[in-house]
Amino acid sequence: MDLFHSINRRKSCRKYDMKSLNEEQLLEIREVIKEFDILNNTAFNYRLETKIKGKFLVEAPHYLIISGKGEPGELENIGFLFEHLILWFDEHDIGSVWLGSATGIEENKNDIIGIAFGYSTESVHREENQFKRKKLKEITNAPDDPYMKAILYAPSGMNLQPWYFEKSDDHVLVYKQKLKLPFSKIYKLTDLDMGIALCHYQIASKKFNKEFHFERKEDNFSKKGYVLFGEIK
Repeated sequence: MDLFHSINRRKSCRKYDMKSLNEEQLLEIREVIKEFDILNNTAFNYRLETKIKGKFLVEAPHYLIISGKGEPGELENIGFLFEHLILWFDEHDIGSVWLGSATGIEENKNDIIGIAFGYSTESVHREENQFKRKKLKEITNAPDDPYMKAILYAPSGMNLQPWYFEKSDDHVLVYKQKLKLPFSKIYKLTDLDMGIALCHYQIASKKFNKEFHFERKEDNFSKKGYVLFGEIK
């Protein structure tokens, strides 16, 4: 499954045709989720809904709500796995958008995030010059590396892009931004965003026939404004 092409064209869709996907399509989505790589072995659950509630609602025919158990590492694992689904949606001309603070009508305290999806009334793709992103040199010390361009296009909550990838000869140190007020008070899904960025890196690794191995690390390595999140070998 090659999702690399979708990295630089996928768009967050917020306008949908309310016609439902058919049961065969919904079954295919459930099955393809099982095929995606995971970042670690933390557990999560997901369910399909047609109605949700939350702060940032988008009217769509389908929603996927993801919940966890509060385990260390689950947020980045969820971001990593389900960003594969987001890109798979693009590959199949299905619109989608991450929805922070989303939960089902019957609220579950373990709900973490949602994804709205369905056929969009607008294009589900965009041109590269339509992405609103930081400059490459702001997120990496290797701006000419094609892996880093894949990371540049990764979505993130409030478009914060809270990562920095520092490349050395045989590894990449991954840093997470220390958010300042007011973002540090209102946004709690930075680890999930890190998983999304790592998903893009892993897909680029597959494209260029390189192995991908990520290890979570939290030690005394730091950069100004960032903390060490892990290492890619």
